[in-house]
Amino acid sequence: MRPDETDVTVKLLSESFVESMKLPDWYLPLVSYLVKQYLFERRAAIPHAVTLLGFVKWKDGGGGEGELAGTVEICFNKRGANDSPPTPTPPKDSPYICNMTVNKPLRRRGIGWNLLKASEELISQMSCVREVYLHCRMVDSAPFNMYTRAGYNVVKTDSILVLLLLQSRKHLMLKKLPVPTNDLELEMSGSDPEHVQVGA
Repeated sequence: MRPDETDVTVKLLSESFVESMKLPDWYLPLVSYLVKQYLFERRAAIPHAVTLLGFVKWKDGGGGEGELAGTVEICFNKRGANDSPPTPTPPKDSPYICNMTVNKPLRRRGIGWNLLKASEELISQMSCVREVYLHCRMVDSAPFNMYTRAGYNVVKTDSILVLLLLQSRKHLMLKKLPVPTNDLELEMSGSDPEHVQVGA
């Protein structure tokens, strides 16, 4: 994420958080403010953590980078880890994928899959640790199915007591990445867009 892409990223993440937490729309300005502060703080963690953006170009579209389709954050190691990660807590010295979201009108087009695969490819290049963690809320069946299909397995699940804190229960999921090869490519099958670009 370049500095000039911060505002569109804040908008996408804020709308996603408000939707997932079932908050009224009038919470959006407050959530946007908090997300912007978070992204500025996370910028200090580069190169130990990065935010990737995915852009989509349609077959009939013009030039330029295209439309922002989704985003994902990657923490490569302990120096890039969040100060207070969600529970169940992943190991701080392992790569961790978080805050993945796809623009609502563009969902179910393979964009989340491409963001996930781009994250794994970058982790393979930037980290010698092969175990990658992520969280998935128990109520999110579509992302859970995608992660399972991509080779992630549940290693721990939140206690039912987190419901008392008005939080959704989450699975901590793990995938062991293969040793990287020179010809890694993103899988583009099942995508409607002519071209999906993912970049840091």
